[in-house]
Amino acid sequence: MYANSVYVNFQDVICGVLITAVLMTLTYPFWDILDNFQLTSPLTPIIAIVMPFFMSYTYPELDHYSPTRGDTTIILGVASGCTVGFWMNYQHGRTYEPTGSLPFEIPSITLQIVSLAIARFLIGIIVLVATRQVVKTLSLKVLYAWFDVAGHDMQARKRLEIEVPYKFATYSSIGFNATVVVPLLHQLLELL
Repeated sequence: MYANSVYVNFQDVICGVLITAVLMTLTYPFWDILDNFQLTSPLTPIIAIVMPFFMSYTYPELDHYSPTRGDTTIILGVASGCTVGFWMNYQHGRTYEPTGSLPFEIPSITLQIVSLAIARFLIGIIVLVATRQVVKTLSLKVLYAWFDVAGHDMQARKRLEIEVPYKFATYSSIGFNATVVVPLLHQLLELL
């Protein structure tokens, strides 16, 4: 039985890779157009929030609870937050594009470079973990009050009308902070 499920999962992976290859081949000619639209259109934040939230909320229902809806909401939430963050950075001229000619020289590893990398990593992790805790706590409190649910009811988090909004708000905030707030902090602290 175990070998059979591994085989089925392997088939899923192969199918996923093939579908991705076909989609990438078909959409490749339009990437520059889509990228330009994503960065310059005033509709980008609205589309980037409404469409993924709608997709999360209309996720197919099962006859039993499964974490796949929540996982999908997390992925779409992060993508939504990052998209809004990239758009905002572009609007304010903060594109963080590399300067100089290619190929770049790889600097030798020094104590200063390692220290900067560790500092950037720790600041990023602290901001993102704090974001997750604050937004998750606040969104759950608001949703529990809105739907008149006891705060200690752990099963309530599995309800569609609570799970999708709290996970989407939490992880879109993480995506936004990862692309806007953390790079700004690195710049302000001169860690770039």
